[in-house]
Amino acid sequence: MAAGDKGSLLAGFATFLQLICGGGGGGEDYQLPIDHNHPDHKADILMYGDMVEAAYKAFAGDDDEKEVHYYGGGGYLYLATTNLYATIDAIPAPLEAALPVLRGVDKPYWFGYVAAAWRGGYWDVVVPWRGSVNVADWSMNIQFPLVPFKLYTSKDKGIGGGGGAAAAAGEVEKGFHKVYTSKDKAGKGQRGELSAQEQVVEEVRRLVRHFRREDPGVGVRVTMAGHSLGGALALMAAHDVAAALADDDVPVRAVTFGAPRVGDGAFRDALIKGRHVDVVSLVVKQDVVPRLPPGHRYVQVTEKVVELVVDDDAVAMSLSASHSLEQYLHLFRRLCDDDGQAFTARMAPHTGGEVAPEKKNKWPEMEEEADGYKRLPLSELDKLITK
Repeated sequence: MAAGDKGSLLAGFATFLQLICGGGGGGEDYQLPIDHNHPDHKADILMYGDMVEAAYKAFAGDDDEKEVHYYGGGGYLYLATTNLYATIDAIPAPLEAALPVLRGVDKPYWFGYVAAAWRGGYWDVVVPWRGSVNVADWSMNIQFPLVPFKLYTSKDKGIGGGGGAAAAAGEVEKGFHKVYTSKDKAGKGQRGELSAQEQVVEEVRRLVRHFRREDPGVGVRVTMAGHSLGGALALMAAHDVAAALADDDVPVRAVTFGAPRVGDGAFRDALIKGRHVDVVSLVVKQDVVPRLPPGHRYVQVTEKVVELVVDDDAVAMSLSASHSLEQYLHLFRRLCDDDGQAFTARMAPHTGGEVAPEKKNKWPEMEEEADGYKRLPLSELDKLITK
């Protein structure tokens, strides 16, 4: 998805995103599997899609200001607790040395964020991932060989698979795996010392531990969401997070929009049957990306597919139009009822969007920690997202 004009994107993002479906209430059963025919679940799927769209638009904005605050149905505030960076490692070192113009392509890029909200009866943690927006990203999408997917193993013995668990996790496309696991070894960019895999698992664990420390019996739900390449990252991250939280009674889900076939049947089975991750994939019939990469060993990593159909011939014939997240959300909204509650999304106040007077000057800021990454202090999260 092209980044487009920076100014118009930021202006557009500052406006309200009007959705048709109603939002889920605090009394819902947060552990139920996703049912795209259920009104509350439809609303959540649309909300996840708009949170992914927020990731695209934040990436198109000021590189130093990528904090996303998101209002969901019912007035729930999803506050970003950290930003996620993934290192692109596409250019072989000899080629980079020979062609100076390629220097600087391989580096950490902003790919998404982790956000949390109190939904009136449980904590909801959502991790939206953007898809490809530049040549560096696209170069990773065409590295088709399958490689073993190794679960994240932390120094903390309570996290990750390791050993036999890692060996049983199947295989995934090499390029997707590199985006998810690579580090900036040469130190060419900021925030590349940790892989996206490390960042997402440790941040979700930090939040879950905090919520359970404050209230041992509190409900917590985690959802990965992503479009295109972001869908592949969401599925790999869901695998890792489900393994990391295996003893915490935390349901982990994944909602993807136009995701490619990230891995083989063993990866799918390990994710869905082994880790019990609930996966819902939205697929536009005319979109070719969900049928890629090619090869008989690649499969769709889901058991629940929501097929959407483009009825505009011009759009159907356009690869970019049929694959765009905007098109996915437009088509899915058609499945929603007409009498719902609107969601709104906007950037932080510093982007110039209209902010209610009572909300001004109340946004807590992330603080840079010793490892160079910014995270929201948990004490600030408690103050802003209250019960």
